Amino acid sequence: MNPTKKKLEYKWVILVACFVMTFIALGFCSGNKGLYLSAITDALHIPRSLFSINDSFRYVSSAVISVFFGRLLHKYGVRKMVAFGFICLIGSLLLYAYANTLPMFYLGGILLGVGLAFTSGSMTSSIIRRWFKKDIGKYIGIVYAANGVGGALAAQIVSPMINREGDAFGYRDAYLTVAAIVFVVGVVVILALRERPKNETIEKVDLKSKKSRSAAWVGVEYHKAIKMPIFFVGGIVVFLTGFMLQGINTVYAAYLKDIKIDAAFIATVASVFSLALTVTKILVGAIYDRFGLRTVMLVCQLAGATAFIILLLVGPSLAGMALTIVFALLYALSLPLETLVVPLIVNDLFGNASYDKILGMYIAMNYSGYALGAPLINLCFDMFGSYKPAFVGYAALMVVSCVVFMFVINTATKQKEAIISNQN
Repeated sequence: MNPTKKKLEYKWVILVACFVMTFIALGFCSGNKGLYLSAITDALHIPRSLFSINDSFRYVSSAVISVFFGRLLHKYGVRKMVAFGFICLIGSLLLYAYANTLPMFYLGGILLGVGLAFTSGSMTSSIIRRWFKKDIGKYIGIVYAANGVGGALAAQIVSPMINREGDAFGYRDAYLTVAAIVFVVGVVVILALRERPKNETIEKVDLKSKKSRSAAWVGVEYHKAIKMPIFFVGGIVVFLTGFMLQGINTVYAAYLKDIKIDAAFIATVASVFSLALTVTKILVGAIYDRFGLRTVMLVCQLAGATAFIILLLVGPSLAGMALTIVFALLYALSLPLETLVVPLIVNDLFGNASYDKILGMYIAMNYSGYALGAPLINLCFDMFGSYKPAFVGYAALMVVSCVVFMFVINTATKQKEAIISNQN
């Protein structure tokens, strides 16, 4: 077989490996964390706000790693860093399974954050950009869709263990089961991955072509990008969306349980939400390729604001439970803002020149929002006995963020056109 042809074909193996890695890392290790919250805090008699600091440790560690992501990836390569990530994921799951004190959960959060930094997000986006030069939104969307598939399957596996009748510590068996699955899948993924294709090139971009929205372009060097106002304003929006969306992701299952919705139905909602993510992430990637970043931000941010308002209306009645499904669908449409959309923002605003460095910084800003989101929304619960005040505030803040980012896109588009025109 011709070596060039073989290398071109191998990109599909890479795509599958990234899909599976996201499936297991985000879907099984992160996607259903809300199902564990009330079970762990009730079994160990821990206030939710204190337990949720575990998430802060997770996101702070991810943020720190993300700052140095480009440098670490360049020095050690894809396979070594992914292997290290899987080891950290397994370590975190084992700590969660056997933890009896808050410091043990916090250490598990640190390991989880490091593990996810090297098995999702920045890593998969960087790998896809190395092997696919066009329709980046579509392929990154396909990879991130694995989060929803994995989360849906994981919810059906772990929920019966967590909510096992008469066993307050059933969540421990759930963590151990997931740890075994992560180990097996991790070995397969590491064996399949490769560093990059040979003769990697960046094609010139035709501004008149619709395909230019999703193609790699020459971009802005890091030392110039950090002096641009849009770098910081865009980063603040990324921070705020992470803050809001992860706050909701942490508590929505516990909130539904608090308002007397049946545990089995909550698991169904989690599965509907996760399955919807498989569609919405591919859909958002396709929207980006076809219509651009502006439309993506409008659709996702307004869906998020609407989802937060709907949470105020859900309840144990038939109509209230139907609204819960509507919430799950709209929330699934907004959640790509904290995963898929971040690398698309970096691609659109800053291009290829310093992609890994800038993506690492933006992921760090996103994770910083995660770190504050979980404990603050649970502090709202501890102070007011309800999450509803946070839902109202989040809806308003999401709308404001949407308006601000429209100005960022307008400025960035003009700068991008000038740079590409000089290139051509």
